[in-house]
Amino acid sequence: MKSSVIGLGCLLWGVAGSAWAETADAKVLDQPPKGFFVNLTLAEGYKESLDSYQTERFKPVNPATTFKADVEAVYMVFDLLPRENPAHVIGQLFQVTGEGGADEKLLQEEAAYLTTAQESGFLVFPRPKGGWVPGEYKVKIHIGEKVTDASQIGTLRFKIVS
Repeated sequence: MKSSVIGLGCLLWGVAGSAWAETADAKVLDQPPKGFFVNLTLAEGYKESLDSYQTERFKPVNPATTFKADVEAVYMVFDLLPRENPAHVIGQLFQVTGEGGADEKLLQEEAAYLTTAQESGFLVFPRPKGGWVPGEYKVKIHIGEKVTDASQIGTLRFKIVS
């Protein structure tokens, strides 16, 4: 009898632990990513420059988290940490809908491939065909050649206002 009570206690502890871990992971993924990017900014555009090693760098123009509905595109401009392998950065743009942003609608998916020599890049999310609808949007950021459950490393959020 005693061993079954201990077993039940361990089972309940394990279930509670996995529920907590899933909640913690979901919360981490809904935050800006940490560790892979040196800088990561949403902006109305970008400008190119060369650093001291003559390496191409992209700098955000008019960085913001709120954009007017007439903006041509929202840019995700970033600098990566040095790495030994090329990197695939994928951004999925969602319009957040529903009560409290519970639902989301995939609008676009953009990707950039960076060689090991490239430490800076950007993704462009052009204005949708019907125009930007005022409200909340989010960009789910993935690393890898394709989007999987395990490839998401974070999320950036922004608003469109009229």
